[in-house]
Order: sequence, then C-alpha cells, then structure tokens
Amino acid sequence: EGPQHIGITGRNGAGKSTLLEIIWNTLKDRKDIVPAYMPQDYTEVLDYGRTPVDFLAPDGEKSAVTRARSCLGSMRFKPEEMEQKIGDLSGGQKAKLLLLHLMLNGLQVLVLDEPTRNLSPLSNPVIRGALAAFPGTILCVSHDRKFLREVCTTVYRLSEKGLTPYRLPEDG
Repeated sequence: EGPQHIGITGRNGAGKSTLLEIIWNTLKDRKDIVPAYMPQDYTEVLDYGRTPVDFLAPDGEKSAVTRARSCLGSMRFKPEEMEQKIGDLSGGQKAKLLLLHLMLNGLQVLVLDEPTRNLSPLSNPVIRGALAAFPGTILCVSHDRKFLREVCTTVYRLSEKGLTPYRLPEDG
C-alpha cells in the first residue's frame, strides 16, 4: 500500500522470481495504477533491434531525444553507445537502459527482478540513488544487501514458510 519500497530476498530457488511474475500479472492490467516490470531476462521487454535513444524517445520528438541523450549520458553511455543496437550493449547497459525507461515514464509501481545484477560498481550507486528517490512503489527481488539497505524501506525473506519480515545483517 502506498509508496513503499519493498525488497524480497531468500535463497536461490525459493520462488522469488515466480512471486514477482505473479505480482506483475496481477498489476499489469490494472487501470488505477501505472506499473512496469523489469525481469531478469531483458529480451522480454527490450527490442534488441532498436537503439537506446529510440527506446527512450520512440516518437523522435527533438525535446524527447535531447532528454533521452542527457539521461543516457548521466548513466555513463558514450555517444556512440546511444546509437548502437540494444542487442549489442552489455548486460549492465541494458539494465541501466531499462531502469531509465522505468523511471522516466510516469510510472507508479516498479516490479524489479534483480535490478543490480548486471551493473558495474560505478553504475550501482547511481541506480541505487535514483531508485531510492523514486516517489512510487517498488517491489523488488535482490540479493544485493547494499541495494536492499539503501533503496528498500521494508525487506522480507521468502522461504518455504512464506514471506517473513527480515532484518539485514550488519556489514563488517
């Protein structure tokens, strides 16, 4: 309920991604919210034949293209990478592109499956900061403790017993 940032963690194979898919399938057709989904397999949501600029500014309007280029630059995309096919980008670049798309489109609910999985150490702080500042709801699965600590206001652990509140261990 409301603009919460909820993280789900748990052992591999516990069903975290399956739970997110169920949540996404419940939310995607609702008319009272604007949700988006970032699966682990980006081919489900990215057109690998388009360029990053085309993906972020599909109408080609000059102001939208300028905004897309500016945002891509803030995510450390080089000018030539902004114009190459999405399929030729690294996994981290695809993740950043998808996250940019999610954050720039007036979305209210983000359903994210391992959003930092492919990101470089230089990109992680930028993404964590942007998601922490996201004003809507985030439901995400992650094993990344730093991400969970900095982005999520509530963390649950999924096990065979179901979802239970989870306190992240202290680092160090």
